Amino acid sequence: MIWLAFGDVFLLVCGSALVLSPVLLALLLPSRLMLVLLALPSLAWVFYGLMVLRAYPTVPPPPVSNGVLLEPSKAPALAEELERLRLACDAPAFTAVYINADLNASIYQMGCRGGQPKYVLVLGLPLLALLTGKQAAAVIAHEYAHISRLHGHFARWAYVARQRWAALGELHERNHRLITAPLRLFLSWYAPRMMLKTLEFSRRCEIVADAQAIAVCGSDIAFQTEVALSLRQKAMSIQFWPRIFAQAASDDIARAQPFAQLLTEPASSHPRDGPQAAVWLHESLCQEPDIHSTHPAFFERMAATGFDPTGPLPDHLPWRLAETSAAADWLGEQAQVIAAQLDADWRENAVQDWWDEKGRHAHQQHEFSKLLLRRKQQVFDGQDWLQLAKLAEKFDQTGTLRGEAIAEGLQYSPDEVALLQLKAGELEQAGDIHQAISLWHRIGQNPSSSEYRVHRHLCELFLRAGDKVVAERHRQIADQLWTSQGAKQPRFDDLHPHGMDASELTLLQGTLQPLFPHARAIWLCRDTPPGTENPPRWLLYIQAYDGWFMRLVGKLTGEEDLNASACKRLLDRLQARLHLYLEVRFIGPNDPTPVHCTHGSLIAQAGSAVSPVICHDENS
Repeated sequence: MIWLAFGDVFLLVCGSALVLSPVLLALLLPSRLMLVLLALPSLAWVFYGLMVLRAYPTVPPPPVSNGVLLEPSKAPALAEELERLRLACDAPAFTAVYINADLNASIYQMGCRGGQPKYVLVLGLPLLALLTGKQAAAVIAHEYAHISRLHGHFARWAYVARQRWAALGELHERNHRLITAPLRLFLSWYAPRMMLKTLEFSRRCEIVADAQAIAVCGSDIAFQTEVALSLRQKAMSIQFWPRIFAQAASDDIARAQPFAQLLTEPASSHPRDGPQAAVWLHESLCQEPDIHSTHPAFFERMAATGFDPTGPLPDHLPWRLAETSAAADWLGEQAQVIAAQLDADWRENAVQDWWDEKGRHAHQQHEFSKLLLRRKQQVFDGQDWLQLAKLAEKFDQTGTLRGEAIAEGLQYSPDEVALLQLKAGELEQAGDIHQAISLWHRIGQNPSSSEYRVHRHLCELFLRAGDKVVAERHRQIADQLWTSQGAKQPRFDDLHPHGMDASELTLLQGTLQPLFPHARAIWLCRDTPPGTENPPRWLLYIQAYDGWFMRLVGKLTGEEDLNASACKRLLDRLQARLHLYLEVRFIGPNDPTPVHCTHGSLIAQAGSAVSPVICHDENS
């Protein structure tokens, strides 16, 4: 309460001082000439002070610009369900309901001067399409709990304060006048600390909301909802959206209708079967709380439903719809209309990503053609066969080249982990589970393989074979490895040098040459070592030249350093000429250099390119 009150008082004092600045100048400055000179600046201070004071009672509007406003008369079933849940939760009614493109639900409070606040509910169409009505009701009950009487006024105060200060931070990022410098400096000091102070309280609020959802809908439905959401979120990220963008190779974006597809529950929106769903849940239950999230960890939310996160999973998991979806029950024919609008909005915003994917596909097809040509001219080694096997799955029309490449590669490198994994995948697809299990045991004996990943996959295979006892044993071993050895790898912390040959590196350096005069150093890393099963993800790290004076000016005015700004502008123009898709990370003047930015991944330093020969020797 002290931290929230301190921030509110500071806003009032700053705003009042700015508004009263002409009066204060008249009292403090005896010279009329100075008063005349400061007349116009003080007028600007008054307007800025009014803006600050206006920000105090105003709650930012909900970010629903990408959503579709739902008229209650067009979805009477949803309106009836919302009223039933409202009464059960003892909460005020929503003034508006939006449907957007997220697999999520949220609630926003809109301030109303001199009156009652207004509440806006935002429901994601994927959420309604991939959950049953009972499961979606548990999600909505959770949202109602945030505004119910049981949740308390202090929770709403903390929620509104977080919104207000986040909005003020975004406003001042765009307003870099010198007059805003004091408030921007206070924001940079206060807002992170206030967010941290209220983070734990916000998590407790989420626990209270979960408890109310369980009380209204029952622990069984709450358990099913948590499981279904976890499985759907993973399926959407690693299956559904990649397959949508894979259509860029042959189709125009105008034909893509991802949200209309979701209404039919495509296979890519859920796990392959119950065993895969179980293994996905095992991994989710091992996840620790996100230090930046207001929500508890997944295992904590599961435990709140009465389920033991360390015990065996139930025999039947809600990995796909067992009943009609909430979208079908509550929206009816309106679901198709909303899906069409969301599809149109998505196509408008995804054009660049669609073209990027088309370019990546063309590059992979070119690499596949080069491999086929090389196969006729020279002898392949194990890595060549591995690369051919991975590309053949996508580009071989006959369907036989992949198996041939795996077999040939294993003749050259019989212990190559990536090739053995591809072979095990073929056996699994063919239904030969026992041979796949035997092969995964062999993979586990290789020191270069991930012991954690081997046990997770063996758990899935034994579940598929019907041996739950052995599967549970592998699950326990994998959980212990995750905890004791840190099997969970941060997304960008376990990276490898680029491993390019001299010709590839020279081509890349020639393209990025305009960046060199503005950069102190440039590194290129990949998320997988050469020879692994999946294509690499390329990350470009750029450390621009900087100086203490420009850093000081930047703190006061918010202006970006000239060299960093030049690097970003140039990179935007150079991206289209690159033959690789690079994710870019800028290293600021006060940021530590990542541990994976080594000499082996260095491609430019002190404004000049690093010799390809030296870089190649480091990686050989």
